[in-house]
Amino acid sequence: MHSTKYWVTLALASSAFALPTFLQEERRSDVSAHKFDYILFDAPAFPDPVNPGNTLASLQAFVSKHRTSTGILAQAVTVVLKTQGIEVIGQQAENLKKRVKLITALGLSREQVKVHVDGCSQSVTLQETAGFSNLGLVRQNVSLGACTGNQRNLTATVQLPAGDHRSVKATIFRSPNRDYGVISDIDDTIKISNVLDKKALIRSTLLDAPKPVPGMPELYAKLSKTLKDPQFVYVSGSPFQLYPFLHEFIDSTYTTAKGPIMLQNLTVFDPRDVIEFIASSSDATYNHKMESITTLRSFYPKKKWMMIGDSTQKDPEVYGRISNLFPDMLLCAWIRQVDNADNTPERFAKAFEGVPRSKWRVYTDADIHKLGAIDVEHGC
Repeated sequence: MHSTKYWVTLALASSAFALPTFLQEERRSDVSAHKFDYILFDAPAFPDPVNPGNTLASLQAFVSKHRTSTGILAQAVTVVLKTQGIEVIGQQAENLKKRVKLITALGLSREQVKVHVDGCSQSVTLQETAGFSNLGLVRQNVSLGACTGNQRNLTATVQLPAGDHRSVKATIFRSPNRDYGVISDIDDTIKISNVLDKKALIRSTLLDAPKPVPGMPELYAKLSKTLKDPQFVYVSGSPFQLYPFLHEFIDSTYTTAKGPIMLQNLTVFDPRDVIEFIASSSDATYNHKMESITTLRSFYPKKKWMMIGDSTQKDPEVYGRISNLFPDMLLCAWIRQVDNADNTPERFAKAFEGVPRSKWRVYTDADIHKLGAIDVEHGC
């Protein structure tokens, strides 16, 4: 697979020179006519502990411009994938072009993003976007002031420069500091990604229409009722470059379980790096999930959480460690047993050491249809 990275890099470098006419035309038409592109991520919101009448939100934005045409990169990747025995056919070509868009984007530092949230008294100007490893990104806890009404979901809009008539919006998920929430992984927990098979992972990440793990949309719909409209939050080791893809998947497939998606910050320009990043069971992914869940704890110290993941990477270890750090945080942990992962009883016993056995469960795909009948408020 190292040769894959070499050829993608070479294809990108050569794309600046001696392009065929149709690719030159595509490059001119494919690059945005606007100076910058903006993404505003869906965000969690929570009561201000100092002034409970106000709402705080953890906003994240990305400001970028295109380095090269997404069409050029998609064609280069298509050629390379063919050498690996992966054909790009039909709709897959369009899927590839859409999913590499943020990989071709160059994050911009020292840019400010202004955000207005409907129904809230304060507009927000975020700090300048970062450089170096977080290039183009900014994440900041901000006050939205007093937000009228009791609606859980608020609409946030980026205030673009004069003359820019695009619409950049996100949902602010407002949740109280009580009741229940659901923390969920994505890859091989709710979406078939095949993290343990590189070729299958390439197809599921870059080419194919996303497929849910059978039975999981129905299970999450049942949890929404059982836990009386809990706040779902998706904590994934995938890089933020896949945010549009994952957001669209969750928004359309898990319609009763929408929520913020907390992804890793990663500056990459090569699709192979994205695949390697998802497939790795690295300390970075473990640390990202630990940090993200600890942050959620700080937002909602009185909320109890279901934690749902799988056995391909470090979900058992993360959820077990969190449960020992914050014993009153865990309502119940469910771990999907994925074929060819480390599914030994010893692994799970070690991961959840110190956690009551009634608070965690390892399940197979054959068990999914039974999980919705469990009264999770009183045990797993």
